[in-house]
Amino acid sequence: MQVQARAKINLALDVVERMDNGYHSLDMIMAPISIYDEIEIEKSDCDMVECEGMKLPENNTVSKMIQVLKDTYHLDSSFKVSIKKHIPAQAGLGGGSADAAAVCKAILKMEGIEETEENLYEITKQVGADVPFCIHDKWARVKGIGEKITPIESDWKFVVVVVKPDFGISTANAFSKWKESRPFHPDVDLVESSIREENMDLLYQTMANALEPIAFEIEPALNQVKMDMEDAGLVRILMSGSGSSMLGFSVDEDVILNAYEQLKEKYDFVKIIHVGG
Repeated sequence: MQVQARAKINLALDVVERMDNGYHSLDMIMAPISIYDEIEIEKSDCDMVECEGMKLPENNTVSKMIQVLKDTYHLDSSFKVSIKKHIPAQAGLGGGSADAAAVCKAILKMEGIEETEENLYEITKQVGADVPFCIHDKWARVKGIGEKITPIESDWKFVVVVVKPDFGISTANAFSKWKESRPFHPDVDLVESSIREENMDLLYQTMANALEPIAFEIEPALNQVKMDMEDAGLVRILMSGSGSSMLGFSVDEDVILNAYEQLKEKYDFVKIIHVGG
């Protein structure tokens, strides 16, 4: 079976608090984007996860997902998973989570198991905070540690430029420094309203990422990325997730195209992507 694993972005990310169990309570607006990994999965004599051109850690998200499903549904089958990566790592785009969610859906289909999406949120949060959203794979407001998903009924789609510099940001490192920083809290309600109203001006004014200042402290080179994107004519720049991908916005398609042409001369990973769906 061949499946696609779509990346995600955050248009709002608020860290509400650090909980007693060490996890962070979040409030986010998330959307799928048009970058995806290609995955082939088949039954095998033993579980195996391989990735073209990349050595995966033994305890990767897909391996965890397979084990969680075997434990939850008492599966006897084993699976071979081959991944062709297009979503960069440590980018704030949820690549590992997207892969785990796609494999989850594929295995359930192969095994003839029907499950509600809501139950899958609880099951897949064991693998990673972004996996439940990647199961949903549509506009949503996401709370808790990622498992509380409220769909945003919107067909809104638009394009942005995404730039991933040649360094990543560790999610764990970013969250560990959150408490030490002077946290700010974006108005996620207003960002949600901008999506429902398809109001780009309101989105530009309100979208924000509480982890962005922290990521800029960890990797000051992000300041140069942001300046380069502004110099290319993009009117609003926002970091996705814990970084290091930066999103550049404009309602003018020519500006988007010209920015892409300029930025691809400086950075290896520059894409024009569709947001929403």
